[in-house]
Amino acid sequence: MQLSVIGLREGSEPSLPLGLLLRGVEWGIWQGRIEDVVRMSGRSTIWRRLAEALLLAYLLTLPAGRLLPHRDPLIYGVALFGVLDAAFGPPAARLRGLWPVGAFLFVHLLSVVFSTDRSLSIELSVFTPVVALVFVVAQRVLDTPAAAGRLQLTLGLVAALISIDGAVQAVTGGVGVFSWHADPVAADRVRASLPHPNDLVLVPILLPFLFEALRERGRRWLAAGAVVVAPAVLIALVASKSRNAWLTTAGVVFVWTLLILGWRWALGAFGGLLLAGLALYAGDVYGARARAADFLKLGRDGRVGLYLVAWAMFRESPLLGKGVFTFGDFYRPEWYAGRVRFPAGYVPERGIIPWAHNIPLELLAERGVLGLGTFVWMIGSALAGVRRRLGEPRTATAVVSLAGFLGASMLDLTLMKDWVALLLMLLLAYLWRLGAMGDGARGESVV
Repeated sequence: MQLSVIGLREGSEPSLPLGLLLRGVEWGIWQGRIEDVVRMSGRSTIWRRLAEALLLAYLLTLPAGRLLPHRDPLIYGVALFGVLDAAFGPPAARLRGLWPVGAFLFVHLLSVVFSTDRSLSIELSVFTPVVALVFVVAQRVLDTPAAAGRLQLTLGLVAALISIDGAVQAVTGGVGVFSWHADPVAADRVRASLPHPNDLVLVPILLPFLFEALRERGRRWLAAGAVVVAPAVLIALVASKSRNAWLTTAGVVFVWTLLILGWRWALGAFGGLLLAGLALYAGDVYGARARAADFLKLGRDGRVGLYLVAWAMFRESPLLGKGVFTFGDFYRPEWYAGRVRFPAGYVPERGIIPWAHNIPLELLAERGVLGLGTFVWMIGSALAGVRRRLGEPRTATAVVSLAGFLGASMLDLTLMKDWVALLLMLLLAYLWRLGAMGDGARGESVV
């Protein structure tokens, strides 16, 4: 650098301000060189990898929900590093599914604007922008088969940890791995460290990821999973007394064997599950007999009233519904008394029930046909992108998991819960990325 250009002679000392300026210029030159080296060496994906690390860390906190109630900074970090990656990182593959997901979120916004309780809709939608950002960031971080494998392994670990925690709770009568004090709820129905026993439906939804992650690592890992994790899954699900978790497990096993092994194996798996259920019923394991008997009383089940109220809400506001997350405002006797005809002898559940326990009906009631239509568009578009890859293990795993999610959504789930909305967008992003990259590098290391 020629000092004469800035008015200094050789050997002269600059003034303090000018010296600081020169130091800054020198640092800027070296910083530019460093950035060039980083970009040329491929290390400019640092923001992408940080976003991925925080996303996986957030998912791993789900099994320890009550020990780590303040984990939102992790997901905010995912969004922050995702934005930094978009601004300073290398180009990423074209994002897929933006039209259907964008339409779904736009209908969400419209439903908030025209909501019958706008302040409630806004308050309960605070996590929605973060979920939307996670959908975009997930597609950017799932840029290689190795990254897809790391997500698969993480989701499998979540299923294993929840199962082990729930099994320990069942054996000890309330004390689990992630709950150091006896849980009074778990004394009757195991819930691990999740908010409610019905949330253990997350285990069968994620079980395909656990199986595939172990399978990719060889028969020894599969054998270890069968010895350690399979009994924990069985104990946790039975002791949860969650009918939704039981039905979802059966559905996941059936669809998984159908896709991978064919319909004969699927029928055999169905028969095996039926025999296992009969054995648990006969032995009344963890009070399964009384809970299973509820299947014979579906006409008096509390969900019937919820579904009828949701349908009445939809009939009054068929286009955009009553407003996002407003079901609790309408499940009140003073509203449904003159609008809903319950079956003879049916007694509606009392108390505050904030969601319809059925995502399609929830969408119809709160977002109308536009809400359900864009939801179906999202699911259909993601599945269409992998329709020719269903024979590939990772693709089949994701499809079975999504099938489990959709099955569970018919009986209990709600998009009001952060983890439900996040898991839905994560599964869709994963499917779209698999459709783009294929599954040709299944044997690639995920470490």
